[in-house]
Amino acid sequence: MNPAMPIASSAMRSPDEIPPAPPMALRDRYIKLSWAYVRWCLGMLVWAGACIFYFVVTRQPVEMWIAIFLGVSLIAMVFGPALLFGGETWYKRLGWMVVLLSMFSMMWVYPFVAVGWGIRTRIVEGRYAAWDRIIWTDFVHLGLCLLTVLIALWTFILTFRLVKMTRQLARGEFGEMDIRVKE
Repeated sequence: MNPAMPIASSAMRSPDEIPPAPPMALRDRYIKLSWAYVRWCLGMLVWAGACIFYFVVTRQPVEMWIAIFLGVSLIAMVFGPALLFGGETWYKRLGWMVVLLSMFSMMWVYPFVAVGWGIRTRIVEGRYAAWDRIIWTDFVHLGLCLLTVLIALWTFILTFRLVKMTRQLARGEFGEMDIRVKE
């Protein structure tokens, strides 16, 4: 293999052939997406905390435990691989970000149904019809609904960007690399 050739997925037969760092053409994008992922994780923790608060205040124990489990599993899924994959395993972190974000992209079905059901229920009850019927938890619910939609959109966009970069990396569409491959 010519050292100036990009490494395509078919050429990656052993861990010795994987570059120790992202290719120069992808390095800036990889770092930006990595930091976007960290911010997304923090946003998800804020969202899980807001859900827990709302479910405690409205006395919904089942939903509260779902939100607690979601927050704990998010922490485990974020920090576990971050501690396991250090140093020259950037490609494992990239893969884990894609897997985790893809899983959370599918997870948004339930929150969207819950948001829609909650708004529908309040409209049917007439709680949005007059100011004197709205209670403070309705405002918290609307805020949580907005936060849910924003975090979900953020998840979809970040997932799309990471999958796109991963596919480009696998196809070798990142240009020439500045590394030497062991032959």
